[in-house]
Amino acid sequence: MNYRSKRKLMGYVFLLPSFFFLACFLLYPFCKSVVMSFTNWNGMKDTYKFVGLQNYIDLFNNKNYWAAIKINLKFAVISTAIQTFLGYLLAYAVYNMTRRWQAFYKVALYIPVILPASVIAVMWKFLLGAQTGLVNTVLRSIGLGNLAHGWVGEKATALGTIIFVNTWQYIGFTMVLFYIAMQNISTEVLESAEVDGANKWHKLIYFFVPMTVGTTETNVILSITGGMKSFALFYMLTGGGPGKTTKVVSMLIYETAFTEFKFNKALAMAAVLFVIILILTVISRYIGAKYNYENDDGRGRTKGGAR
Repeated sequence: MNYRSKRKLMGYVFLLPSFFFLACFLLYPFCKSVVMSFTNWNGMKDTYKFVGLQNYIDLFNNKNYWAAIKINLKFAVISTAIQTFLGYLLAYAVYNMTRRWQAFYKVALYIPVILPASVIAVMWKFLLGAQTGLVNTVLRSIGLGNLAHGWVGEKATALGTIIFVNTWQYIGFTMVLFYIAMQNISTEVLESAEVDGANKWHKLIYFFVPMTVGTTETNVILSITGGMKSFALFYMLTGGGPGKTTKVVSMLIYETAFTEFKFNKALAMAAVLFVIILILTVISRYIGAKYNYENDDGRGRTKGGAR
């Protein structure tokens, strides 16, 4: 065995523990869940029998599930659009700051990302309370009491409020990813553009945006998948209310499994949700790859600059 083969073999040996844990704690539970979704298992007993596609047939006739899917899609799409747009602008603003201010804003904007969901929910409940919330108190004190709302308790504002809180929490993560991508852009290209008379706006549109498409694609995929799986903010801020305005799929799965003890139906819900997320990911990947291709001049460079 030559030296290259030995190095390759050693690489596989060091990867074996990771493959083992991946198989035990991800691949096996996933496959087991899919199999059990074709049974009548209630989660409490070891005995069960296969019922074929009955769980999926019941699911496709379940109006509550598809209503929850619509809420998830609305939340994921709107959150992704806002988060990506504002995160990009913040990253570009931080990129053009002095190093001292860059250090401050990178930390300040990233702090919400590391806060637990429970802390964020309690904080925003205090801020957004209908009667004693700080936001409504300030609005009343400056003569704008007509704008005060029960932000998480009214159907008209509940979902929008959660979108706002989610954006506030994760926009720092989006900003950091875009900032890192901007740091990797060649300064020679940007300096050449300045010599040709390009201002900051021109550089943003014709250089930064095309040359960070890969990071945009990553952000979109992470945001959409996170939005489709979102649970904590909805559960702790609104509990799915008012009514069923903010009852997302994860909450429905939780209630079906741990309140109604119908684990078989909950697993079918989770399997369909997985397929939907997979489809959305493939679509996002396809659009990102197509945009990359359209902006590539065939020599490894984006139109308007170099990679």
